[in-house]
Amino acid sequence: MEFKLILKKLNNNLTQEEEEIFNAWYSESETHRLYYKKVEESYSKALDIVDIRKGWEAINSKIYPKKGVSRYLKYAAAAIVLALLSLPFVLTNQEPTTQPAISVGNTVIEIGTDKATLTLEDGTKVPLEKGKAFNTQTLTSNGKQLVYKSKADKTEPLKYNTLTIPRGGQFYLVLADGTKVWLNSDSELRYPVTFASNLPRKVELLYGEAYFEVSPSTENNGTHFLVATQEQEVDVLGTEFNVRAFKEDKFIETTLVNGKVAVKNGGNISNLTPGYQSKLDKGTQEISIAKADVRNVISWKDGLFSFKNMPLKDIMTVLSRWYDVDVEIVNEDVSKITFNGVFNRNQDLENILSIIQNTNEAKLTTKGKTIMVE
Repeated sequence: MEFKLILKKLNNNLTQEEEEIFNAWYSESETHRLYYKKVEESYSKALDIVDIRKGWEAINSKIYPKKGVSRYLKYAAAAIVLALLSLPFVLTNQEPTTQPAISVGNTVIEIGTDKATLTLEDGTKVPLEKGKAFNTQTLTSNGKQLVYKSKADKTEPLKYNTLTIPRGGQFYLVLADGTKVWLNSDSELRYPVTFASNLPRKVELLYGEAYFEVSPSTENNGTHFLVATQEQEVDVLGTEFNVRAFKEDKFIETTLVNGKVAVKNGGNISNLTPGYQSKLDKGTQEISIAKADVRNVISWKDGLFSFKNMPLKDIMTVLSRWYDVDVEIVNEDVSKITFNGVFNRNQDLENILSIIQNTNEAKLTTKGKTIMVE
């Protein structure tokens, strides 16, 4: 059954013949009924989640009568949302796409997963990955997360561990003070195994992106929590915020979810309130503050790619980290085209590339583990 029949059903636009086809499909199995229910739930949120770009109207006005463009855009919004959210069931005998799906040949491009390398205080490197446990007197890991035992000492010298997340990886960390940290692909965090009870709790985001849910100072002898990068330091008492500081980025972005933080750069101090983001220009060292789309910024933590008016070049950079692939920009003009959409991170790269290509705005080809934007 064609997917568009489900969308027409949701809009009560089925012909009698289409209604019979839909009813036969719906009655065929519980799987189909569950699928329809999920489509119905997503449809009501579709236009809030995904904004169909202007390019859609231009493309479809050539295919459909002008009076039908608005309705088709409504259908397209829901269809894209469902594709991006990767519902677990599929329909058979769907219409061919406007372009063939991306093919990666014999090259295996794996979906990102929980994995990291832990460097202990003595320099020992320990790979952490699903299915492999690792435990010491101060920490425990089940391969999906790393948890340190709560302890603070005034006299014992600080010992540091480093957690490195490769491209194609992510990891969840609980520090000794109870602070929770989600680390994105291509990131590295250095932190004390235990914190001193009389000193600020300081960690270093050497590069990459991390989301912090900080244990309040009231539970840690009043000590502040500090996140240092190469260009700035974030001072907090207890809050939730996201820091993005990838090596190749021109800016370091700090987005506050709740609480209050102070972003420090040399003698400059900028206070953030919830819903706002600071951007430190690595070149000029200037900090600007603006309202942020928090849900869009932290979507990665919840297993989603959220692209809002994002140039294709930047989208490909995000995908390259998660899927550990390289990107070659052949056509600079195409790379500047902006897209909007929400994708589930737990799906094959081929699916996402096909959806982008099927807008007819970009041609994407692959050679081994390199994606060419043409």
